[in-house]
Amino acid sequence: MIANPTTNRRRRCRPGFSLMELMLVLAIMGILMAVVAINVLGVGQSARIRASKASLMTIKNALSSYHLSEASYPPDLRTLTTMKPPLLEGSRLLDAWKVDFIYDPHGPDASSQPFVLGSAGPNKVVGDEDDINVWTMDAN
Repeated sequence: MIANPTTNRRRRCRPGFSLMELMLVLAIMGILMAVVAINVLGVGQSARIRASKASLMTIKNALSSYHLSEASYPPDLRTLTTMKPPLLEGSRLLDAWKVDFIYDPHGPDASSQPFVLGSAGPNKVVGDEDDINVWTMDAN
């Protein structure tokens, strides 16, 4: 059988993508997905920080209410959940990373900071730069 030259030419000239073109498209899609993932993770972290700050403000207000009625601060945060009526829900005692808030009823300065209240922050280690303190956090 003799091959028809027109059939061979048609097979070689068929439209399609080369392996190089497919690899280039996949590389571009990978880069775009990496950029999106980085941006989404960053937004999640800042949302957790904002949620922890909001919870700290709620706890601070509950502590102030307790202080007005009892003339002292509670020995621990669980006291705020066991009162009748409770000043705080039990779920509010964990920060956005599911770690207990830091609380000490005896603050370093009774006039400006009567108690210690904060969160260990994203890395869950107390005493470093990512800690959130109710007295020093900004208003946003």
